[in-house]
Amino acid sequence: MTESADVVVVGGGILGCSVALHVARALPKARILVLDRGPIAGATSGRCMGHLMVTPDTKEEYAFSQTSVRMWAGLQEEIGGFDYNPTGALYLADAPEDLELLPVLQKQFSDCGDTAAILDQKQLREIEPGLAHDLPGALFYQGDGVVLPMTACSAMLRLGQRHNARLETRPGTEVTGFDGIGSRMTAVRTKHGTITTGNVVIACGVWSPAVAKLAGIAALPIVPRAGNLAITAHHSTPIQTQLLEVSYIRFAHGAAKVDPWKTDEDQGGHAVNMQPQSAGGCLIGSTRQFRGFDTTLNRELLHRSLLRAQRYAPGLLGLPIVRTWVGLRPYSVDKHPFVGPWPQTDGLWICSGHEGLGISLSMISGQLIAAQMTGTPCAVDPTSWLPRRIL
Repeated sequence: MTESADVVVVGGGILGCSVALHVARALPKARILVLDRGPIAGATSGRCMGHLMVTPDTKEEYAFSQTSVRMWAGLQEEIGGFDYNPTGALYLADAPEDLELLPVLQKQFSDCGDTAAILDQKQLREIEPGLAHDLPGALFYQGDGVVLPMTACSAMLRLGQRHNARLETRPGTEVTGFDGIGSRMTAVRTKHGTITTGNVVIACGVWSPAVAKLAGIAALPIVPRAGNLAITAHHSTPIQTQLLEVSYIRFAHGAAKVDPWKTDEDQGGHAVNMQPQSAGGCLIGSTRQFRGFDTTLNRELLHRSLLRAQRYAPGLLGLPIVRTWVGLRPYSVDKHPFVGPWPQTDGLWICSGHEGLGISLSMISGQLIAAQMTGTPCAVDPTSWLPRRIL
């Protein structure tokens, strides 16, 4: 069977759904197909934490993340239905020596024109009374939040179909190859037939390099970075705010100290991130480990993470853990996602490599793809995220 589409999005996770939404807004009469070899949101987006995090490491990264998190609030107003919760975030100090890190993080927000408040013990307990009594302080940033990624994918697609009735999803549709004429993309081949198209967006997370190889990209530098997660029973969370160790950003988004292409030399690490869930559970992470596509639970590493979480929120002790699992983050080796056109093939686009910030950055990433595809102004400067940098 042969059919045609104006845009084919390969990958039905949070990034692919965001691309579909924003392209549908920009091209309300175009035929848009979202393909996934499994169910929509059935891979990384269904096995991750749903934090919306503004990262102030640089003004550029702040603009990228803050714009996207703000767009999430807009999505909630426009359609809702995905358990959006603007919790804010507490960056917790564990010991007195951690307190010197708080003004450093506060200054990063300030340098970006934003505000964050340093809290003493008393102020911290007023926000989160269930925290350990001996925590010396924290930084509170009100701009962060939490969403449920699976229902967020659904909300994006429903809203996209409001803008463009020709947006269609195809779960269970594996891509087997691509066709082109010269340097121009012309078709996507699947197990069910061929789709002629002039635009293909690869948004397959950790599987993006394999799909990109089918399109002639030899080595897209994205590797899996595993994370072990646990969640407590409903109606049992002892917290109402997203909680992170003050060292979380440095650990989670800093450069890896090992070669991520080798899967046997990183024993893994953890920095606590706890999120209250809409049904009252507490989602607990976050570990990071390079071990290829292995999704076996690392019980020792998860246990260490749970002990750290209990140190901050003693009320977790004795709560039933109802589910544990492993997700795979798409780690870009240069620490920047790929969002934009592939320069050697007209009509080929990449939207992948966001590591642990895929949920946070999905809204702006989809908007950047749509803006570049249609030649309209971008909400932020896309230069640093363009795939051409690896050439």
